[in-house]
Amino acid sequence: MSSKSSTPTQTGLNALLLTDGPHTMDMLSAVTSGFGMAKRHKARTLEEAFDLHKSNPIDLIILDCSTAEMDGIAITRRLRTEFEGEKSETPILAVAGHASQVQIGQYRDAGASFVVAKPVAPGILLQRILWLAKDMRDLVNTPTFRGPDRRVRATGLPAGIEKGRRATDLDATVSEIAGQNLDQSKIDDMLKPVRVNLL
Repeated sequence: MSSKSSTPTQTGLNALLLTDGPHTMDMLSAVTSGFGMAKRHKARTLEEAFDLHKSNPIDLIILDCSTAEMDGIAITRRLRTEFEGEKSETPILAVAGHASQVQIGQYRDAGASFVVAKPVAPGILLQRILWLAKDMRDLVNTPTFRGPDRRVRATGLPAGIEKGRRATDLDATVSEIAGQNLDQSKIDDMLKPVRVNLL
């Protein structure tokens, strides 16, 4: 589902499911099966996920990982940075149990395409998958960020700007959950493309 490939149909979608628990895997597998996705590759470890991603054509990665051993934000960043070409451009849909503004921002900054808050509503999940299937945005690939271009016009950084990080960005070492969970519409607002005027 990269910006350079044709849009796959729902039934022809090759999805990689990565979860840190068997119940979550069963739920995601059942829901995506109900959407008509016949090709679902299931991984319960990061190593399995990387092996499956390397050896199979994957159009979408859905991950639900929130333990110290399986940190979804770190996994998202690794999926973006440790693969090259189309493999690094695969859309990543993260499922988050804690949907605070800080955590959603961290997923966004790690390169997630979308974040869906728990409890997962199948209708919301399907809407996000269909949106990603139609998404034709390029990916930004810089030394500090690799992920979907959130700007409507992809014209690069303004003249004179050396780094793409804002001074107000939080340090990635935040360890405690900060703030209240956001509702899905606010999560969507943080991750949607925005119009920019660089002139």
